[in-house]
Amino acid sequence: MAHTYLYLTHDNTTNQRGRRKRDLLRTVVTKAMGVVSGVERGSNFTVVGSGTDSASACTAGISASGSGAVGIVISGVALTDTWATSDTHSAGLVAAVINASTNAKIQHLFGATNLKSTLTLASVLAGTVIELAGFRFTAIAGTAAAIPQTDGDFVISGTDTQDGTSFCGAVNRHPYASKYLFALNVAGACHVFPKSAAWFTGPNAPQNRVTASAATVTVGSATFAASDYYGIWCKVPGKLGNNVVVAASGTGQTIENSNTYLSRGLGGDAAPVMDTI
Repeated sequence: MAHTYLYLTHDNTTNQRGRRKRDLLRTVVTKAMGVVSGVERGSNFTVVGSGTDSASACTAGISASGSGAVGIVISGVALTDTWATSDTHSAGLVAAVINASTNAKIQHLFGATNLKSTLTLASVLAGTVIELAGFRFTAIAGTAAAIPQTDGDFVISGTDTQDGTSFCGAVNRHPYASKYLFALNVAGACHVFPKSAAWFTGPNAPQNRVTASAATVTVGSATFAASDYYGIWCKVPGKLGNNVVVAASGTGQTIENSNTYLSRGLGGDAAPVMDTI
């Protein structure tokens, strides 16, 4: 799905407090039209398009037999807490530190959680359905590493690890599910994280449930539950997030797949055009 990012310079801030969906979009479009018509003064703008899907860059830290100050370094900022009780509990502490950070390099830019469910794919057949809190993902035959045309489809024509990567990509690219979930493949296991635990509360909230229609998909946890992983994602989607440097900090801490950067970010990669109004 193609997309366009617009960065617009204007006089007054946009009142987006409490606004959602069409109301939020209408507010932003009205602001842009005000600048175009001259009602509000603007100076310049940048447009970045892409013919690919948009996805947020992400990664995960892993706590195993931690002790002392543990956590992660993001863009040179150390985000740690003191290991306590268990690796699972401590992973939750690190996620809380990231979410509460007021550092200008972190605040509003990254989110974190230690809630996840792990799925392992083994010789999955076409037609197998994985359901994540109501979002359905369907295995299809095709070319390994190819991106399916239909949102929610993933290819199972490669190795189990390739199939898992395709599944995680389907989650991260999905135009609706990616608002709430992100996923990453570590050594053939697919770790899926919810971006907010609050998503599962309230009268119209989705069920906190993870299921698969066949035994070829092993569901490690039937709900998104606390774990010893602290998943991290960029709140602004795009390939630009893949430039963010990360490093483990403290005893027993590692980064998934030994990554030194966030990864899996997609979109915003066409040549940017900057112009004046």
